[in-house]
Amino acid sequence: MTVMGKRLRTLGILAALAGLAALALVLGQPRENAALPPAFAGQSSNFSPFATPRPVPETSFTDRDGRARALADWKSKVVLVNFWATWCGPCVAEMPALDRLQKELGGGDFEVVAISVDQGGMKPVEPFLTRYQLSTLTPYLNPDASLFWAFGEKTLPVTYLIGRDGRAVGRIEGAAEWDSAGGKRLIRHYLDQPPQGG
Repeated sequence: MTVMGKRLRTLGILAALAGLAALALVLGQPRENAALPPAFAGQSSNFSPFATPRPVPETSFTDRDGRARALADWKSKVVLVNFWATWCGPCVAEMPALDRLQKELGGGDFEVVAISVDQGGMKPVEPFLTRYQLSTLTPYLNPDASLFWAFGEKTLPVTYLIGRDGRAVGRIEGAAEWDSAGGKRLIRHYLDQPPQGG
């Protein structure tokens, strides 16, 4: 091998070593998107995380007994807020998954807050829950859809995920299999996040 060939070979080896060192440095750095939630797809759209968590409206709604409630009542929990109605086909398809999710994960750290916008209040909701054997979900009512409108929404179902600090971290429009592995993975991602203030 000529002197020039040896030099080229040496330069090639040095370049390869430099490349490996750079790769090791990159791999050793924390991923910028490590805090991003896992992807989750519904039937008509994907879960869309907000770049910055958003305050939620203070508009009140009621429980089945007519007592006023507000989303601030669940601060310190991760909350899945679902707007639905008994006459909404995709809502009907989605509700059993929400019921199963509440049964499995609901408790001290997490709650499904399913808010019906049926104008008749509990009158249509009660038989609906019985018919579909939705025994775990607590019904909440917003018959004038004031909270739904305050969120700026136009279609049902729509679901917001709210972090422990009481701010919305993302939303998904349309029905979704919330009790699937992907849905539970998304919920647990936010359960593992500390509050960011609020």
